[in-house]
Formats: sequence, C-alpha cells, structure tokens
Amino acid sequence: MKERFAGVLMHISSLPSRFGKGDFGNEAYRFADWLEAAGQSLWQILPLNYPDGTGSPYTSFSANAISDAYISPELLCQEGFIDERNCEALLCPGREPGDRIREKALALACDPDRNPGKEGEFREFCAEHAYWLQDTALFMSIREQYPGSWYDFPKPLRDRETTAIREWEKKHAASIRNFKYRQFLLFRQWKALKYYANAKGIRIIGDIPIFISGDSADVWAHRDLFKLNQDGYPKVWTGVPPDLFTKTGQLWAQPHYNWEAMKKEDYRWWVERTRVACSLADIIRIDHFRGFCAAYEVPYGAATAEKGEWVEGPREAVFRVLHRELPGLQVIAEDLGVITPDVDALRKQFAYPGMKILQFAFNSNAENPYLPENFDPKDRFVVYTGTHDNDTTRGWYEKAGEHEKAMLKCYLDSSCDTVSLELIKMAHESCAMWSVIPLQDILDLNSDARMNIPGTTENNWRWQLQDFDPPENLTRELKELTEKSGRIALK
Repeated sequence: MKERFAGVLMHISSLPSRFGKGDFGNEAYRFADWLEAAGQSLWQILPLNYPDGTGSPYTSFSANAISDAYISPELLCQEGFIDERNCEALLCPGREPGDRIREKALALACDPDRNPGKEGEFREFCAEHAYWLQDTALFMSIREQYPGSWYDFPKPLRDRETTAIREWEKKHAASIRNFKYRQFLLFRQWKALKYYANAKGIRIIGDIPIFISGDSADVWAHRDLFKLNQDGYPKVWTGVPPDLFTKTGQLWAQPHYNWEAMKKEDYRWWVERTRVACSLADIIRIDHFRGFCAAYEVPYGAATAEKGEWVEGPREAVFRVLHRELPGLQVIAEDLGVITPDVDALRKQFAYPGMKILQFAFNSNAENPYLPENFDPKDRFVVYTGTHDNDTTRGWYEKAGEHEKAMLKCYLDSSCDTVSLELIKMAHESCAMWSVIPLQDILDLNSDARMNIPGTTENNWRWQLQDFDPPENLTRELKELTEKSGRIALK
C-alpha cells in the first residue's frame, strides 16, 4: 500500500470565525478545499474536548464530549435548527460578541419544541453514546448548580448515591437533555465536515490525550479505575521528568489509571473512549504513548515534576483489546522524549508509526535520530517540522544557538528567511511515510503564532487566523513540492 502522503497540522480553534474561536462552519470547509488544492491528503487536529481553564484541550472535564465553542451558528441556521426570523437577528454582523451569539444559537437550537423532527436521530445518538453521555450530562448539570470541582458537590452527589442521583435526574431532566442535545449537534456538525474532507481524499488525524483531568465526569463516574484515595483525590499526579521541553519536567496534575481495575473490566473505558475517537477521525494520534509501558508519577501536591518514579503500565494488553473491539484502528504513537527499548518494541509490535521532529535534529551531532538520513527506512514514521508544543520554525531559528545554526548549515543553505521552506522540503523528501507540517510553518509565521509552551499555563492555545486567503503561488508551490516528493494521493 502506498504510504507516502503529506498533510497539515491545523487545529479547528485556529480557523477564522466571527463567532469567537474557529468552528465547524464555512471556514473549516474552505480550509478542506484549500488542502485539496494544495495536494494534501491529511488534516491533523488537536483534541476537540472542552479545554481547561488555561485553554488546554489536553486537560478536559470529559474524555469524549466536544466543546460548545466549535458549534457553527451559521450551520445551525442552514440545517434548519433555528427558524429564519431568529437567524436573521443572530447573524446580523456587529450586534454583540461572537461567543454570545454562539451561545444564543445553541440555546435556540436545543429548544425541544423547535425541532421535533430530529428526535429520532437524537435518540439514536444517545443510544450510541450511552456509555459516557449520561454520566457527563449529569455531571455538567450538577456543576451548573455547584460551580467548582466535583469534590465540592454535596456528599450524596459526590459519592453518586443511588437515591440522590435518581432524584437529581428527575428534577433536572431538562438540563441533562440540553447537554446531550448540544453534543448531538456538535457531533453532527463535525461528522458532516469530516465526510466532506474524506470525499476530497483527505483523512483526519485526531488526538487522544493519554490522561484525563481529575475534575472530570470520567473520574467522578469511574473512581475505581483511577488511583484515588477514599475521598476521591489523586494519590499521585502524572507528568514527565525534565526533558527537551522543560528543565523541571512537566507536571500534568492528572490522576494515574488503576490498570489492574481496568484489566478486570477488559479495558472497557479505553475501548469506549477510543470508539468515540474513531468515529471522529480516521487516524488516532495517542499522546504520550510511552505511558502504556510506564508512566511517571509524582506525589500529589508536588510543585514540579523533578522528583518522581516510573510505574509499570499495561503494555500490549490494552492494545490487543482495542484492536479486537475496533477493527481497522489506525494509530500514530507519540514517542517523543527519552524512549526506552520496550516502548519502541511495543510500537513496532503493532506497526504504529512513531514521530520525528526536525527542530530536534540539529542540537547534537550527525548521529541525531531526528535527522532524516538516520530514519530507519524499514520502520514507519510521521515527520514534522514541529508540533503544537514547539515554536514555529521561524521562531525556533531566531532563538537557536550557534551550534544548532552551524549544524543546520551543514545540511541546508538556510537563513531566517528560508528556514521554514527548507525544513518543509527536508520533511517531504525524507523516507518517512507521512509528512505533516503545521500551517504556521507553511505561512512562515514567527513565534507570535506558537500554540503552546509546555510547562507553562499562560498565553497558550490562543493562536487564531483573522483570515485565511493564502496566495495562489503558495498553494501551487506546496502542491508541486508534494508531487515532486511522491506524496500526492491517488484518487
């Protein structure tokens, strides 16, 4: 099977939108059109989950729910979920902030008296997602009344006492239904966009964060599946020790799994989580893949991740179950950082492609494993100039030390004005099966367009285009490079 393809890393939130963050609306369809025109056959996104207070989609209150911020008011109108009179009032430019318009549009679309013709489709959605949807909707309805974390819920609700839960479900049925209907609309819009992209020969690469927030519906509803104390607080936090990204490591402050308890349930939580991800994407990038061999734990309440220990994971057991239950599952293993031989062996056991980052290729010597000449042609890799955790390539070069710049000149005749294009060429011409380039590098943007700085919690996840109208010559040159490097997909 031909495997040399090319694609672009571009998160939905970074698309232009007059309603706030980027959404599943017209600009997303325009972006898919541009990918086709540029000869690209992969579109990689970040998690679609609700972000945490810092904006990170990697720490969410639900492993499966899609954030309200991605709903397109325009599509709700086009699809008939909002009547014509309200659409005219809502979509009138400049009347009020876009995020408020989006919330009003959702409220109108979720009114049970307005769309009786969609009830059958809605019920099918609820049945398909029964494993997680009811718990998450219940969790959110309680949070509406008791803002903060679930640890502060009234004790009967915090501990999910049967009588208290039943009474709450009865009393707050409208709120619970509202959340479910929002998810129905969000999944519906995203799947329509995915279908559109797939019809153009573009596959979606989704993203599963390995861990989930302690303050989440998942932990609240499945306390036995996580390492928690009797009050539900984490016994340990997850993270990574000091590495290429951070000197003090990354403290994720998320609970670790109780893998023995998960094994007794045949890893059902992971199966259902992955099932949802597979319905939203064609290929799944699993974040922090090495955590399935061993995860780094630090004491609960630690200030940094400098002092911790590695604890064994389930290794191949969980993936055997995933492939048994989800035939056709395609995975990219995020294997960055210090990778031990057992992690590499696990990846190869299931023929998962790993990741190569070109910005890491010039900080040592000619044996650097991120240099394309050192890629194993018998192995499978996805090569990137950088990821959402890296600076843009132009920004990286501007901050690079003398050694990196000197080593780069041994391979490329680069300057700040050409380095983005040169690394894109290096990625495309490598033996890696797929080459995926952040849109920021295609547009040759500086550090202002960086998505995230690991280990920090401020000013991340904010980058967004005000408009997207790339010049024809850029589109043509990207397509020509893709063709020349043998990465055009045959339709």
